[in-house]
Amino acid sequence: MTVAADRQVKDPCAWLCAVTHELAEVHPADTRAVILTVWDGLAAARLAGLYAAAASPRWRARQRHAEAVEFDLAVLLARNCTVATGLAIPARLPGAAVAWPAERADAAVAAVVSFCVTAEAVLRRAGALTPVWEDSLLGPVALTRWLADCWTGRHTGGCPLRLPVPPPPWWR
Repeated sequence: MTVAADRQVKDPCAWLCAVTHELAEVHPADTRAVILTVWDGLAAARLAGLYAAAASPRWRARQRHAEAVEFDLAVLLARNCTVATGLAIPARLPGAAVAWPAERADAAVAAVVSFCVTAEAVLRRAGALTPVWEDSLLGPVALTRWLADCWTGRHTGGCPLRLPVPPPPWWR
């Protein structure tokens, strides 16, 4: 069963900060826990980014660059963990979404970047602690850096998101 978190979360920034803190505490040798926590953080980051994009043209442009990276990261995480959390990555804002003020949108983007920095570091340590460096963790390490770069404006190129038909069940 896949749960659409965007209908249940009242404060995506608080959720993202909590997941980022949880991720920093996960032991990197527990690769499965790392991947599952990064998945939860990606869902929270995607939702926070969608709200930020709705609040400001600046963030909207960066979100367009970020969403293909978010999708690619989700694909890699889904491949690396056969038992998913059941949490869907939000494809769009819920219909009843309330517009955020610019300050809250800025805070959301800062939380997304903070999550990306933490995720990159934890994924890198998790890969280093495996008996043989898992190539499967190299992609998520690089994509978390790229996602942060999209939101900070350091990466402005890239391809627009082209979803497969039908989209995966975890992209709702």
